[in-house]
Amino acid sequence: MDSTTKLDSTSPIVDFYTNKSVFITGASGFIGKVLVEKLLRTCPNISKIYMLLRSTEKQTTKQRLDNEFTECKLYENLDKNLIRSKLVPLDGDLTKDLLGLSENDVKLVCENVNIVFHVAASVKFDDPLKKCVQYNVLGTKSVLDLCHKISDLDCLVHVSTAYAYCHMKRSEECLYPLKVSPTQVIKACDWMDDQTLKQYSEPLMEGRPNTYTFTKAVAEHYINENRRHLPVAIARPSIVTASLNEPFPGWVDSINGPGGASLLGTLGIARTMHCKPKNIADLIPIDIVTNALIVIAWKTASEFKNQQFENNNNVRSKEDSPSSSITLPVYNITSGDVNPTTWENFLKYGREIAFSMPSTRMVRLPAEAPKGVEVNWYSHMFAKIFSETLFSYLFDLILILIGKKTIMVRLVKKMHHAFNLLEYFANRQWSFPCDNLLSLYDSLGEYDKKLFMFDIRKVDWRTYTFNFYIGIRRHLMKEEDDSVPRALRRMKLMQIGYTVVKVILLALLILAVLWVFPLKNNYLYTYSTIRNLKS
Repeated sequence: MDSTTKLDSTSPIVDFYTNKSVFITGASGFIGKVLVEKLLRTCPNISKIYMLLRSTEKQTTKQRLDNEFTECKLYENLDKNLIRSKLVPLDGDLTKDLLGLSENDVKLVCENVNIVFHVAASVKFDDPLKKCVQYNVLGTKSVLDLCHKISDLDCLVHVSTAYAYCHMKRSEECLYPLKVSPTQVIKACDWMDDQTLKQYSEPLMEGRPNTYTFTKAVAEHYINENRRHLPVAIARPSIVTASLNEPFPGWVDSINGPGGASLLGTLGIARTMHCKPKNIADLIPIDIVTNALIVIAWKTASEFKNQQFENNNNVRSKEDSPSSSITLPVYNITSGDVNPTTWENFLKYGREIAFSMPSTRMVRLPAEAPKGVEVNWYSHMFAKIFSETLFSYLFDLILILIGKKTIMVRLVKKMHHAFNLLEYFANRQWSFPCDNLLSLYDSLGEYDKKLFMFDIRKVDWRTYTFNFYIGIRRHLMKEEDDSVPRALRRMKLMQIGYTVVKVILLALLILAVLWVFPLKNNYLYTYSTIRNLKS
């Protein structure tokens, strides 16, 4: 191997993680799992990955490690001994001081951890403000408090959301002012009850649709106000969806957002959603997010060390604070401004693959993808009432008649609740410039660009959407590819059955009309009237 080839295959990012220890909150979540897998696969010389996990009555953290990581399909290409030797579960709770870690675990983290990824959050849009603050603001406070105790911290990467300032049509890679300080929000939640908070919180949210987006903005400001000397960066992904390539195309295990909606659509349960099909769907594949997080951590640590070196070589007064000369870097991990796709295209491509690789559990043929500038509200409500709600009751009635457990009414009610929460985002459009993110990617060497690919400009949305829907079939519905022929036969019979049902219903409708308005009587009446007129 010549020197040029050797140079091209070296990675300063991989070198950065060598012999370093990482601490991850939310490691068992959608982003966290893929982040752990990527670190293990590309940085095999990483020392340890400490993960905040909460034990339950049924499972210890060790059992969760085995069930959710060692035996997870996501990690099937990794050596199980590597997983067991590198991953260290720590029993804790995001809602408690210092994350509810034991004294020994706090000491373990403070003496060994170098890089922190704060991924954990409550993503329930309809959570009361007090509960959401507890998870998203006080949880962030606990992470920051812990980071201040770590003896050799290279960086903290806080995962926020691109929709933190969704009351604005354009959200750049910076923090925008809040009407209220994080401290005031925390104090208000400490003594106000939920009902009182609800009355006062709505004007404070400045038009945001839910407590999730508001508390993510508050958490960003808390970090900015309290980071002091710590090297911190904020990452803001938009709508996180199935993987583009890694560890394999279409990986998804979350039913939140487009994943759940797509699942219900492929099964023929979801028939309508009030949305603007031509609006940009700011989707971002999960592996692009995790690759970006890994590189952002490296970049943040490198810039902080360079800044410290420059400060040490400059004459500075004792009153100068290290953080006063270091801005808080923000990265929008988004697609809409540089490589947009629309909801119409996303749903249209999904419907195509749903017909070519249907689910064996499809109950109806997938509905037509919405078209036009906006879905008509009246037709949407008609479909919602008759094609979803009424259908769910008829479906459960059939289950009762054949002695099965009812499921459809409950499922459709949950679907309607989720869709109501998502309608705000489906009917609006934002601009999320990602200049910092693209500049970071463009600054990498060719080897790191391939190893940690997060260039959203290179995504072909048609191919991606096909893989996304196949991933839903494989990973959410747990259906193997060899079941496709059986599913196609089932779909064919379903098409024939629905055609027969439509013909029967049409025939019954015609008979009903004829019964109410007999054709023969109408003819005789008309004939006799004409004769009378003639006479």
